[in-house]
Amino acid sequence: MRTKLYFVAALAATMLASCADDKFVGDNSPNELQENAGVGINFGLEMPNITRGNIAGKAAADLLGNIFYVTGTKGTEGEKNPSPTLVFDNYLVHYGVNTAGTTESNTANWDYVGITPGSAPYGNWVKLSSLDRQTIKYWDYSAAQYDFLAFSTGNGMKAVKYSDINLTSIKSDEIGVEAMKYGTGLSVASGTKDAYKFFIPSVAALEKTFITDITEVSPANYGKEVTLKFKNLGSKVRVALYETVPGYSVKDVIFYTVDGESDFSADTNKDEGAKLISANTNGLPTNGTITIQFPHVGTYYQPGATNAAQDYDKATAIVESPASNATYDKYKVFDALTAQLIGREGNEANSNVYLGRTLPQATFAGSAAANFYKTVFPVSTSDPITLRVDYTLVPIDGAAETIKVYGAKAVVPSKFTQWLPNYAYTYIFKITDNTNGWTTETVSGTTPAGLFPITFDAVVTEATDATGEQKTITTVAAPSITTYQQNHDITQNEYLKNTGKNLYVQVMKDGSLVGDLNHKNGSDEYDKSFLYLVDKTNATEAEVMDALEKRRTTLDVDPVKGRNNITLTKSSYINNAVTQIVNGPDNNPIGVNAGQAAQIAIGSLSAGTYAYVYDYTDGAKTSITEYQPITVGNAGSVIGTTGETFYYIEHTDIAAATVTDPDEVVNNTYLYFSVTTNGTGTPTYSYVSVTGKKTLPAGLKKVLKSSITSNTVTGGTDTVVDGRMYFDTYITNNGLYAVKVIKVVE
Repeated sequence: MRTKLYFVAALAATMLASCADDKFVGDNSPNELQENAGVGINFGLEMPNITRGNIAGKAAADLLGNIFYVTGTKGTEGEKNPSPTLVFDNYLVHYGVNTAGTTESNTANWDYVGITPGSAPYGNWVKLSSLDRQTIKYWDYSAAQYDFLAFSTGNGMKAVKYSDINLTSIKSDEIGVEAMKYGTGLSVASGTKDAYKFFIPSVAALEKTFITDITEVSPANYGKEVTLKFKNLGSKVRVALYETVPGYSVKDVIFYTVDGESDFSADTNKDEGAKLISANTNGLPTNGTITIQFPHVGTYYQPGATNAAQDYDKATAIVESPASNATYDKYKVFDALTAQLIGREGNEANSNVYLGRTLPQATFAGSAAANFYKTVFPVSTSDPITLRVDYTLVPIDGAAETIKVYGAKAVVPSKFTQWLPNYAYTYIFKITDNTNGWTTETVSGTTPAGLFPITFDAVVTEATDATGEQKTITTVAAPSITTYQQNHDITQNEYLKNTGKNLYVQVMKDGSLVGDLNHKNGSDEYDKSFLYLVDKTNATEAEVMDALEKRRTTLDVDPVKGRNNITLTKSSYINNAVTQIVNGPDNNPIGVNAGQAAQIAIGSLSAGTYAYVYDYTDGAKTSITEYQPITVGNAGSVIGTTGETFYYIEHTDIAAATVTDPDEVVNNTYLYFSVTTNGTGTPTYSYVSVTGKKTLPAGLKKVLKSSITSNTVTGGTDTVVDGRMYFDTYITNNGLYAVKVIKVVE
């Protein structure tokens, strides 16, 4: 009987040891995975500008109203795209000036952690996620692919639920939005191709609405910033005319709103504003529902098929206009030509009133500030567009004769009139000596059309959105750290100091248990395994990592003072050379080799927050001095903390040098800035963090760090001067750290 009991007890002990040992050598619970994944998913963006190159930094954020929604998934790749497992459920992402690098989830001034849509200060953006809160997300290297899609309702607009839009009382500042579908919900096989919908109340609102295609991220790019390429949901259209009539100049161009007149005096809406007339029965939509689709998801894409792959990730906009609230324009109105009229060619009676006489001199309708573009609703089906004009011919020889031409017409075929989101269309019309207009205002059956040999010719140019990729990378390796204290409740991230049970730590790296915790780090005389007291109660692993990698103190100084204002003070109550872990399962010790486990004498610690750190840097660390902008008051106010040294850059120095190569390699001897004029002519500069990035887009400004080392001011004494940006310094190093936060309680 005793033997039988012995075997039962032994079996129970073995089972207990197995369970405990599984947790001990590598806790793969969700909490553990989140804490030790190490690389937060971060977002950046590009804003293709059709006419002036890419928009970046604060200028891009301004266009988005500092907000966008993102949905992200992970899973399989290939024809089952996009990946099916939800990671980001319609998260709201917010831009903060000069916040890049201040948190693990923010490397490009964009962050998503802790934001609550629908609540202050995010009350203008409805909550679309089904989740309770927005938390940090980490890369899952077991996933074959991630897919992201995003949209923004832009600056000054409110995002409300699409289903809550009151179609009988449309508000001009409200855009109706739907939650983005994800995974197989985007595919044709799901029964719908619709990804999500907008209700857009006006063209003005359309100008502020931005979408993305599907952004696919493969394992080779995990850990890098997710660069979302936003494009305006609207299309851009502009109109220009020029003439090549021998012996004449053209002036007084009048545009019609109606096609097919026989009595040109009957059109009361004709004026100097250019008008493109649609052949569509309804005309051109000016509000209504726009559905975003990815029509080839799950059906068309095949690995290796280049063209199909492009279709797979491209967003298509389908314009719907419900009968209850549809509004249309029969024509698109542009502004007058007067801003671009040119001077006399010969002896005409007037100057600066004539059309351009060559294609390069084409006279555009509208405002030069907008590069003459007007925003229009995209159209998924195309119809011909007509331009009809009156104009006056003036001889260049100075004769008093003029010829009035009525109802001259050019028609753009439907091949060139399907307007797609973020595409620009320029319609250039040429008046020649073979026009099809009449020289009488009222046309009879016998009145010939034409001033022979005057004709119209239509030249259509199509400009797509500019492409320029800002490639960024953040690489942080993340060994798995396992902590153990007998009877510790793993659902609580707290360890009791008064149990008489020590705390033990082991580290798994690349699938193997490390055995060098008791070593120094190569030629670098820094411990590989150590314990810090953290002066922030709720510090995270990411914050500790940031403090280690970006310090206000040098590498050999204790305590470590992080750029993020967290202080780490070394504790001596850690032993990296123990040969057993006391109080294992059933109180049996677990034997280890020296250097395989660290023992923390938790009973000797004060209650508080600690961080266990394993430094696995290969060889000596290198360090670089970096500069971080600081907030200062108005001109004349005192700068910073008493006794600290700060640095400054004059705005005139920032303006001096520009990144010209679209993919210029980041040079750590420079500071980089984006510049925004916002149409005022006075530039605004915003610091751009390039830590971990490899290349930069053209258009940024750069300043040698060495040029500002002598520009110092003293905190608490010196005062703010207009036209300067002020900086503090910190030291960034290439150390590789694994971190586990440990909370010790009484």
